[in-house]
Amino acid sequence: MRNLIFQPLSSLFLLIGLCLSFTTGHAQAPDYTIHQEYTSTRALGMGNAFTAVVDDHSALFYNPAALAFRKDGQVRFFLRAGISDNYMDVMDDIDEANDESDPQKEEKIAAAIEKHYGEHLYSRVPTLGAAWVRPRWGIAFIPADFSTDVTINRQLGPSLGVNAYLDSTLAWGYGRQLKEKWIPKRHKLAMGATLKAIHRAYYSDILSAAQLAVDDEVFKIDRSAEGLTVDMDLGVMWVPYFKPKTFFGKYAKPTFSFVARNIADYGFPVQFEILNDDNPQEPPKLERRFDFGSKFDLPTLWVFSPKLAIDVRDVGHRNWTWMKGFHAGAELYWKMANWWKGHWAIGMNQGYMTAGFGARLAWFQIDVATFGEEVGTTDTPTESRRYILELSIDI
Repeated sequence: MRNLIFQPLSSLFLLIGLCLSFTTGHAQAPDYTIHQEYTSTRALGMGNAFTAVVDDHSALFYNPAALAFRKDGQVRFFLRAGISDNYMDVMDDIDEANDESDPQKEEKIAAAIEKHYGEHLYSRVPTLGAAWVRPRWGIAFIPADFSTDVTINRQLGPSLGVNAYLDSTLAWGYGRQLKEKWIPKRHKLAMGATLKAIHRAYYSDILSAAQLAVDDEVFKIDRSAEGLTVDMDLGVMWVPYFKPKTFFGKYAKPTFSFVARNIADYGFPVQFEILNDDNPQEPPKLERRFDFGSKFDLPTLWVFSPKLAIDVRDVGHRNWTWMKGFHAGAELYWKMANWWKGHWAIGMNQGYMTAGFGARLAWFQIDVATFGEEVGTTDTPTESRRYILELSIDI
């Protein structure tokens, strides 16, 4: 098994395979995070404060009202991978302890888990998809978005609490600028909606060291939950007008946004029994939530277009707190030519620093980001430091 640990993806599948191989002692793992159906690497670099900033394909998922302000089309094919900074260290220690010929294997696995007590492992790999957006509308298909969160604790002795999601998403969005008489002159107000169909496979369990020492039925998935849902996001974007000589007209042009996500939130009632035909179960609901955003465009400096953003997101989620809902960031967008442009970004995500970089050369785009996520409780805040890489073809 040792040679499976050299690649993050292989080790991820190994861990999930172990998680899905046991049929006794099943328990729901605690989860204090706010799971996002889709995340943008560019957005994460600037603290995920993006609902009023979004001007690319991710408007479908962050704020569909932004589609109303598009002036051209964009086709994007993307492949993304994210991982926590401690992921490989923990996996290496567990793999080293899992020696089939060692009679003390269980004790050594327990010691390996205890060594990392209190840590949180994260991976989101692969995220594979494509999006096509035009003025006013767009469509996206994400066939695979696989993420895992693993907590290391002593709740039942040395154990791993595992929560895993595998989503396939088809989304269609439309945005339109309103021209009503009651809208003040020169102000811009747009509304939009994204209709999305999501098939989700979900797994949650608490695994003891004794369970991890057993490896005879890898990838048995008869206890996973899966289902299909159709839901909708509604977005609003408002660009107020200020006279050019005023502060907000010259130095910090504002944009404000509001998004209501998963407005139906009726769960995953349609089950195809693909993964669990003996005992079909329904994944947890998406959870209705509300985002409030703002952006301030600063004066252009040479080839740079700087902006600041502040969002309060995910209001209404069961794990929401002011800390987990607060997002802020700054982006320095630069453009040397239509085929050579990019951005630098910094921010604050759920109380932790973020940073990001992106560059496009002709059709090829690379985006990287690091961000901290709050994975603990209100009484015991815990940061999970994560890194993400996205490669894409942007036409």
